[in-house]
Amino acid sequence: MDRGRDTVVVYQEIVTTDRDGNTITKAGTTGVTTRATIQLLAQSGTSARRSEQDNEGFETESGYRMRLPRSFPFILGAQARVRWRGAWWSVIGDARIYNGSPATAHVEYVIRRT
Repeated sequence: MDRGRDTVVVYQEIVTTDRDGNTITKAGTTGVTTRATIQLLAQSGTSARRSEQDNEGFETESGYRMRLPRSFPFILGAQARVRWRGAWWSVIGDARIYNGSPATAHVEYVIRRT
């Protein structure tokens, strides 16, 4: 579980203030390089049809499951970004935390190209 085949750069979610004084979250500017296991997510019929109907041939919507090593010290927020294979990916939704046995406990994320 801790030996991913891919190398990614993770930009964690940070809290900052915009020019109007509002507190916002966004991806940080400093990345952390780590190994990751990345696997294609199965799409439901609805999301598959939607991706075909949007702008056929111009845009694609692929979702992947990303698992970082258990030694990775942070839980990523929804504004975090990932650099993988030369492309930017967004974290979709909340972290999926599996707290089974110590041997199988891990955290997974869903990522989508941006």
